[in-house]
Amino acid sequence: MAKATGSAKMRLLKSDTCKEATSLLLDYLAGTLPPKVKRAFERHLSICPDCVSFLKTYQKTIRLTQSFLSQNIAAAKLVHVERSLSRRLKKSKRSR
Repeated sequence: MAKATGSAKMRLLKSDTCKEATSLLLDYLAGTLPPKVKRAFERHLSICPDCVSFLKTYQKTIRLTQSFLSQNIAAAKLVHVERSLSRRLKKSKRSR
């Protein structure tokens, strides 16, 4: 097995660290990381623009998903209200 060069070791280390960092994203955003882990995560972010970019994309995905879900819930409520009003209107016309 060939011995890794210094730059290859750094790439491997960065890759492993990035994998660890991405596995912590949800807990980081939820604010549930232990303080020591949070500091290590933020230290990694301070030196890794790729992980910062991934974090920003992750945050944007969460915001878009929440917005989409809110819109769908609002639309579903509107449909429910429209159906309810339509049924009531039909009942009131029949009872006249």
